[in-house]
Amino acid sequence: MIRRVTGAAAGMALLAGLVACGGGNGTASEATTLTYWMFQDRTPQAGEVVEKLRTDFEKANNVTVKIVKIPKDDYNTKLGSAVAAGTVPDVGILDQPLVARYALDGTIKEVPAGTVDEKIFYEGALNTNKVNDKLYGLPLDHTAVALFYNKKLVPTPPKTWDELKATAAKIHQADPKIAGMVVPKGDGYGGWMWPGFLGAAGGSLVDEKSKKILFDQQPGVDALQLWVDLLPSSPRQITDSDKPFENGLAGMMISGPWDVATIKADFPDLEFSTAPLPYKTEPSGNIGGENAVVFSKGKNAELAWKWLTFLTNAQNNTTLAQALGGFPTNIEAAERDAATFGPDQAAFLEQLKVAQARPALPEWIQINDEIIAPAIEAALSGKVTSQQALTEAADKTRALLKWNG
Repeated sequence: MIRRVTGAAAGMALLAGLVACGGGNGTASEATTLTYWMFQDRTPQAGEVVEKLRTDFEKANNVTVKIVKIPKDDYNTKLGSAVAAGTVPDVGILDQPLVARYALDGTIKEVPAGTVDEKIFYEGALNTNKVNDKLYGLPLDHTAVALFYNKKLVPTPPKTWDELKATAAKIHQADPKIAGMVVPKGDGYGGWMWPGFLGAAGGSLVDEKSKKILFDQQPGVDALQLWVDLLPSSPRQITDSDKPFENGLAGMMISGPWDVATIKADFPDLEFSTAPLPYKTEPSGNIGGENAVVFSKGKNAELAWKWLTFLTNAQNNTTLAQALGGFPTNIEAAERDAATFGPDQAAFLEQLKVAQARPALPEWIQINDEIIAPAIEAALSGKVTSQQALTEAADKTRALLKWNG
């Protein structure tokens, strides 16, 4: 989900925040002032939620929290510049795949022992903050993909891979102008979704401790072959059209919760719902979302951890997660407030219970986008078999990581 803001307001807010957390001699007031960087608010209502959390924390702790909101497209660049200049904030949001990089180079602090009870979080969400079994941040919100289905074409959503293939074939046989489903492509987005299917066959991407690549083993081959096997009933000639699912040209697609409200608003006549991803051996899912970390060169680490535990506690995590566009990572908050998300969001909550964190490797974004994604596309285009595509991708990954396994 890309969050954008335009105009001078964002620039002035960014400038003010950069000045506030810049270098120079400290003052006495800095001991009770916390600087927090986050993405620009998605909506005015989201801004109101963040503001209430800020004022509640300030009143309870007699401190000041300076929040700097940066457009998401610019955030990593601005943060990277601040890291290079030594002008980092005390605490800030961090994309999940960047946690490993910043942890290994010492940019962020390890969570002090006793700060939180790890059991209060969903395992997949918490693990996005772990590097070499050490915890370097807390998950603010998380999200995943699920199966969208057209109720007129799919009265009962498939639960298994065999049912998924049979349902897609039945749709296309009934009307050759309609695809069974929109099969993901071999791009960065498809590469992000694919591990959910890999896990559904009982597999894993890598074994970080043993430094072994696993995604080219049989579960990975089966997961990629599923997508290949779906193509005859889901021709790209149909699914490459504009919004094929929304326009009734595909019975199913895989997407995230952000599409629920959009489809309802833009295609009010489409009768659709969502369901957990079909699986081969066990339910599984991918994961995305936002973490928060404490920077090593920040001034108020103790206050920063207190702020993060405040944002992720059972009382506050649901409202914060909804403001950020995701789901709560705090189990108690999620279970208590599940009904407030609505029936079309229930599938995503189920996915997040079985979501698996991406490997904690600084190179993973590159591996996903430049190695795994092209391998997926090579198999989908019929240039090579699923096994050949993944074997080649695994060899490239080993070379990049300098792993032998």
